[in-house]
Amino acid sequence: MTLICLGDSLTYGFGIPRPRVWPSLLAKTTGMKVLNWGINGDTTGGMLARFQAHSAVKDAHAAILMGGFNDLALGADLGVVKANMFALVQQCFSVRIKPVLGIPIPVRHPITFPLLASMDVERACAAYDGLRPWLHSLAEDFSLPVVDFFRRFEEFLVSAALNGREYFDALYTDGLHASEAGHALMAQEAARALHTV
Repeated sequence: MTLICLGDSLTYGFGIPRPRVWPSLLAKTTGMKVLNWGINGDTTGGMLARFQAHSAVKDAHAAILMGGFNDLALGADLGVVKANMFALVQQCFSVRIKPVLGIPIPVRHPITFPLLASMDVERACAAYDGLRPWLHSLAEDFSLPVVDFFRRFEEFLVSAALNGREYFDALYTDGLHASEAGHALMAQEAARALHTV
């Protein structure tokens, strides 16, 4: 099985060594051929353009689609993100690739990523929270598999709190991007969710 992971820095693995990002770990643990098509700073519009133009699309069986924060941080309306994600799902269907929706990890405050200093992060985070239930609805409407990274991180938070541990912050590098430990958790969740795809 060949799997495309299409997204932004959460997929690319900003600041993380290539062998330790979740698509690489997923390939290692499952034996699948996993193509990491994440680009730092990309928007859902950029993802859509890249997916349409890439010749390797025809060889893939499934694609995990995940993005949206960069659009919102740059001032785009949530409706634009929804339209692009819907278009990506339709593009997958048109080339007979199984679309899989990735639910991004929670944003962890304070965010220390320096490039966001001049942006309206509060507005972006509020809109980002609105994307999650819409993605679940989209998945339900089209019977799509979901890789719920958000839920997995939240479950870890509850577990850590119950055990009196302070490990949740260790899953992030800057409140927005996953650390190596976070990528390991994401790979586990992706493997679990893709078991039946």
